[in-house]
Amino acid sequence: MRAYVEFAKKAFQNNIAYRADCVAGIINAIIMIFVNICVWKAIYEDEQAVDGVQFKMLITYVVLAFLMQCIYAMDEYHIENKVRSGSIGLDLLKPINFSGYIFSYNLGILIFRVVMQLTPALIISIILFKMLPPFSLTMFALFLLSMILGYLVLYCLNFIVWISSFWFYWTFSLVTIKDAAVMILSGALLPLWFMPQAMVDFIKLTPFASIYYVPITIYLGQVPMEEIAFALLKQLIWVLGLFIVGRLLWRSALKKLVVQGG
Repeated sequence: MRAYVEFAKKAFQNNIAYRADCVAGIINAIIMIFVNICVWKAIYEDEQAVDGVQFKMLITYVVLAFLMQCIYAMDEYHIENKVRSGSIGLDLLKPINFSGYIFSYNLGILIFRVVMQLTPALIISIILFKMLPPFSLTMFALFLLSMILGYLVLYCLNFIVWISSFWFYWTFSLVTIKDAAVMILSGALLPLWFMPQAMVDFIKLTPFASIYYVPITIYLGQVPMEEIAFALLKQLIWVLGLFIVGRLLWRSALKKLVVQGG
């Protein structure tokens, strides 16, 4: 366990070395939020609500979606680089669980982004965009739990794509397709409120809604209290389901791995 904590600390320290990137990330998040709010303001014109969605609620949704995207960002090519360079052979010889190492590495990045990027970006967003507070303290606690589960859903989904590098020389196309699917179907780009009901029903059968849409709607109090337990359970089931698929693919990938040279 101590080794994985050290991996997370190492990832945190590696990221903190590039302070300019950190500041640039905060500025980029604020600009993207501002641009999106301007677009939605143009769509709403002088209306206070569209399709029953109040403008203030929408602003809060947009701010939370972009801030969550900031902290959910992961190193998409860490495994691919190791496979292509052959250094994964050395990693597999170490007395550690490689999957645990990858999770610890990304956990370090997550903690760095929460501390160094989310906190200042959230304070600036509250002042500039006047986002709504959580519906209640209970909803806020459930939002945090749902956000953690949403991160794990995205991580397990990413892990499945990452280990495809054992079969594909380049995973850029797969990562791009996955990112596009996540952006559109998770509600990160467009809240599911504005999508056709048939499409929303389909999306709710996939893991994508669990990543952004469910946590944010819990924060806004849009999920009835009696349905929150089911929503969290559904997120947990997706985490376990994707984790099992990832483990099966990982075992298959190890049988395919051949490292030449040295």
